[in-house]
Amino acid sequence: MAMLVHHIQFNGHRSFEMKPENTQTSTIEQVLFERMGVTVEDALASGTDVIDEEVSRAAAEGIDVEMRMGSLLGLLQELTEPENMKALKTLIRSLPKLAEFVQIAESFPNLIATVGDAFDEFQQQCEADGLDLERSLLNGLNAALWLGCQADKDDLNRLGQLLKSDMLKPEAITVVSNAANALSKTQQDESTAGEQQRIGLFGLISVMRKPAVQRAVAFAAKFGEKFGENMDQENT
Repeated sequence: MAMLVHHIQFNGHRSFEMKPENTQTSTIEQVLFERMGVTVEDALASGTDVIDEEVSRAAAEGIDVEMRMGSLLGLLQELTEPENMKALKTLIRSLPKLAEFVQIAESFPNLIATVGDAFDEFQQQCEADGLDLERSLLNGLNAALWLGCQADKDDLNRLGQLLKSDMLKPEAITVVSNAANALSKTQQDESTAGEQQRIGLFGLISVMRKPAVQRAVAFAAKFGEKFGENMDQENT
């Protein structure tokens, strides 16, 4: 049986007296309201007055409370659908990862600013070296697009073989560069002379005495030897 606690005074001291409570006619809410000196009906009336006052204030501001409550109930009904509840549970479990993503997103503007500063510094360095960065990028893009239009799959395969070969080694590039330089200077000398120069057997013998020609001939002989060895390896 539930009991009620009553305070009584005895010789100037407070003591407690336990009295049985009629659980059939009183509820916990009623007991609490009675101890506060308020009835349940008074509490409900006060709450209703507060709600009515808020509804009236909202209506005065042009807010349709009834419509909004209907929309809220519709939203609640939609949220409590089994599929939506399952999705919400998945979303809740993903909240820590979403928080990390938000932190990354918040730092993204700083990252963009850092990249922009680095690019500006690179552009200034290119300008100091006499390079037009914008023009270089456009020319590179045009070259890539032109190559993409001109080359087919077989051309790309051959280009790949060239890149894997020894043709682009520093030593090979040096030899090709020297040969191109010698060809260019020889053509310039021929153009300056105005007529084609000729040389006979004795002139060839005389030229062979020059150290530069001897080095070139020795290089050509060595090249012929290596080239022949490579041909023999391919034929075996």
